[in-house]
Amino acid sequence: MANTPTTQTWYSGDWRTQASSTPPYNGIEISALPQYDDNGTFVSATVTITDYTKNPKGISSVIPALTAMQGKLDIPAPQSNTTSTVNSESPDTVTTSQKDTAATSTETTTQVSTSAIADPTSPNNDLTSARSEPNSDFTVSGWISLETNFSYVHLRVNFKYGLDRFQREELGYIMGFNSILESTN
Repeated sequence: MANTPTTQTWYSGDWRTQASSTPPYNGIEISALPQYDDNGTFVSATVTITDYTKNPKGISSVIPALTAMQGKLDIPAPQSNTTSTVNSESPDTVTTSQKDTAATSTETTTQVSTSAIADPTSPNNDLTSARSEPNSDFTVSGWISLETNFSYVHLRVNFKYGLDRFQREELGYIMGFNSILESTN
């Protein structure tokens, strides 16, 4: 019987056990869970990068199946869901609600120069549209990769993160996984 793969977690050099009360709240946490086929051979890893710089609850970017064959993969910024509602009585006014991955929301009102056609199925006769934008609370930019050698698959990172005045950089190999799950006796 083979060992069961476990999640590995890495913390950036500026990680604190007690988060700051003002931004930057904390550093970066990267967790990875290796995935193996039925024969116990490494296939991919689920990698989660959580940025605690601008949000004390963290903003996460998930790469569900990172493989060595992909090479250097840009770290994707998580999306903010933005919903716009145009009031049919005043089509020049748009109310925008943003919800980020930490479940916070804000509302703002902006002026638009184009008129909109109201949605007849809406109880308020409003036009609603949804669009996604990168979450501005996620400060990580760079790439991540898996690189193999004889018996290990290494997770390599090259990224920057943080507030402009506290910009940090992380480079190197931060964790490794067995290429083949070992048997337990």
